Amino acid sequence: MIDFSIATASDAEAIHELNYLTFTEEIPQHQPNTERKRIDRFHDQNTYLIGKEDDRLVAMIAIRKHRPFSLEEKGVTLDETLTDPAEIRLLSVRPEYRNSRTFMQLMRFLMVYLERETIDHVYISGTTREAKLYARFGFTPIAATLGSGDAQFVPMLLSRATYERSVIADVLRPLHFLAGPVEVAPTVRQAAQQAPRPHRTASMRQLDQNLRDRMCQLLDLPHVSMAVGSGTLANDIVAQQLSGHGLILNGGEFGQRLIDHAARAGKSFDVHSLPSGHPIDLEQLASQLHQTEYDWIWLTHCETSTGVLYDLDAVKALLNQRTALIVDAISAVGTGRFSYAGCRFVTTVSGKAIGGLPGLAFIGHTDCILPSPRVPRYLDLGLYAEGVAFSGSSNLLLACQAALDAIDLDQAAIKMTYLEQAVRATGFNLLATQEAQAPGILTIVHPSATALGDALRIQGYHVQYESDYLVRNQWLQISTMGQTTMRHIERLIRVLVRENQRITIKNEKNERPLNP
Repeated sequence: MIDFSIATASDAEAIHELNYLTFTEEIPQHQPNTERKRIDRFHDQNTYLIGKEDDRLVAMIAIRKHRPFSLEEKGVTLDETLTDPAEIRLLSVRPEYRNSRTFMQLMRFLMVYLERETIDHVYISGTTREAKLYARFGFTPIAATLGSGDAQFVPMLLSRATYERSVIADVLRPLHFLAGPVEVAPTVRQAAQQAPRPHRTASMRQLDQNLRDRMCQLLDLPHVSMAVGSGTLANDIVAQQLSGHGLILNGGEFGQRLIDHAARAGKSFDVHSLPSGHPIDLEQLASQLHQTEYDWIWLTHCETSTGVLYDLDAVKALLNQRTALIVDAISAVGTGRFSYAGCRFVTTVSGKAIGGLPGLAFIGHTDCILPSPRVPRYLDLGLYAEGVAFSGSSNLLLACQAALDAIDLDQAAIKMTYLEQAVRATGFNLLATQEAQAPGILTIVHPSATALGDALRIQGYHVQYESDYLVRNQWLQISTMGQTTMRHIERLIRVLVRENQRITIKNEKNERPLNP
């Protein structure tokens, strides 16, 4: 298997040799020399993306950001309205690898790199013999062919937009092992492509009611209201309903966000801190509840940032009848069989383990809620409780219906159990203890989490590692909330182990990128 990475100083000689092989011997751009090596004239400005098999260089691309570009030196007028474009140089794949997936994998690496560097446009002098291949990836000609004989080139431009529209983009799209947006089923995409329905029609009202009825069954609650928005909106709506003095359980990034919701809404509350990766210490919580009588308790069922699932039944058992239990279940609903009966409010969304498209916020509640003139209209749960409150998207509702049809909670449990056991068996350090591990997402503590996440993405697996709190803590997350198969998970684990070994060896050698 080919390993893709940014070249280090130890790769320089191999780069010069492949440069000579391609652009002197194969494409007669330059004069031969006895050393059979060619150092690019912009070598010190190039960033090299390379592919190696068994430590042999088999593919490379050089990215250069310095103006003027080669095409400008050849008299080609470039679009001056583009922001910080780059140029591709020395795109080369050894002949024996050209009929394999090597070039496609190299291009996927390129797109990952360009996104990381926030580069939206790249120029290239594409050899005429491969012009059709470049076009399949979204490269478009911008000027007449240059050169002569066997060394003719087409000035071309690749943008992120033309790549996304290309015939090859869907093939190269990484598999999502994210907690959101998740990998959705084909039936969900098909449902979302239906013609939009006006939001005040009878058919839209019926669609809305049917979806809310199904969500009532899923949450085991008598009422579910639905808004167009994210989980943040759902929790802001709930915050408007809270009164008296409350307690927020904080075990991570999303517990901290509940604190922010309540503070912005001007609520009175205390905070009970929970250790990262561990279950709730029920004795400590019981002690705090004994000291202070609270009107409500708010917690995340699954603390997404740490991969911990908290025991709601155990918390319920500690509460008296007047204390309302409020649950952010955004990363829990759809990952297992949970009953939220007895909870005053429960929030979740369409775009996580339910498996729909992002954009629908659900608020489950025990009691009927009346509109309140003192609450901003978009945050008034009573308005949503009456049905279609504001302009909405029938496409999102249809996609969510299709996602609910596709949910298989038993299979989800099997996949997550396999993933957790396999990752623990390979020696990775998981943040959550086994008794606290959530059924939809696991968090790996790794000293090179960002590098490992990049490596997985280059190989076609998109995991969570780029959020500020993940980068800060050196955490990487793998989620099975989307439409994944056991085969996908098995392949991911093999790649995870291999890339971890490669990064470990690289770190031990203390290798640094060539021309950082």
